[in-house]
Amino acid sequence: MALISVIISLILDHAFRHKHHLRDLSWFERYSQKVLSYIKTDNGWIRLVAVLAAPLLLVTLLQLILFNIFWGLLFFLLGIPVLFYCLGPDSMINDIDAYLDARSLGDDDEALHYAYVLTGSSASSAPDQQTNDVTRAILNTANERVFSVLFWFALLGPLGAALYRLTTDLCKQGSATESLQKAASLLHASMAWAPARLLAIGYALTGHFDGAVHAYHNRPTEEDITLANYDILVHTGLGALHGQEGTDEISCIRSARGLVTRSILIWIAVLALLTLGGLLG
Repeated sequence: MALISVIISLILDHAFRHKHHLRDLSWFERYSQKVLSYIKTDNGWIRLVAVLAAPLLLVTLLQLILFNIFWGLLFFLLGIPVLFYCLGPDSMINDIDAYLDARSLGDDDEALHYAYVLTGSSASSAPDQQTNDVTRAILNTANERVFSVLFWFALLGPLGAALYRLTTDLCKQGSATESLQKAASLLHASMAWAPARLLAIGYALTGHFDGAVHAYHNRPTEEDITLANYDILVHTGLGALHGQEGTDEISCIRSARGLVTRSILIWIAVLALLTLGGLLG
């Protein structure tokens, strides 16, 4: 069931890639502010639990209630919209294609906008540096927007996907207190730890293997788990792209998009094998 839910959700992600409002999380920020107005302590972990408790409890109860009804069919039907909603918040492939189209048409303002969307920060207006920034962002964002959500969905069902997405959103909420953001960031980075390394393995298997391994061993050592996740994905991914740069300045972005797609597909194939072997539902 998990495999079918993943495949259908990815198809829906592509089919509704322009429908950003379908995955709007503005309600969660309003809800968070309301809950936090009643929490007097500044302990970040208490505030984190308080905010996440109700929505995650609701998802958990739905899972438990629906799991054995109609041979799990209702549980399966629950998983598809929850997983689709938790992917993103926007379609990564759509943002990459929009950036590539803008660069191809010479629309610098539009390219700069989508570079910001992909990197999450002010991107350089210099084409070469912008290309480098966007390529790195794609290698990291694939884990953030897609793979980690799929990983936790495969392990915990809709609860895992919801936990990861809501925690990610809390990290970005401007209205959240510093203590809450620190707690949410640590939980988010911890949940991204295993998926980041699995995706890096996917980069190595579907790209230049020796280049990926060499880059992995020569990456900087980071004690911060968030930076460590980023470095593993970016350095391994860039190593796996060795020799695939192409002739024009944005070919590496197309290569990065292809590498990400192949890496996710190879892990979906692994999920299929585990499902067939009866190790996952």
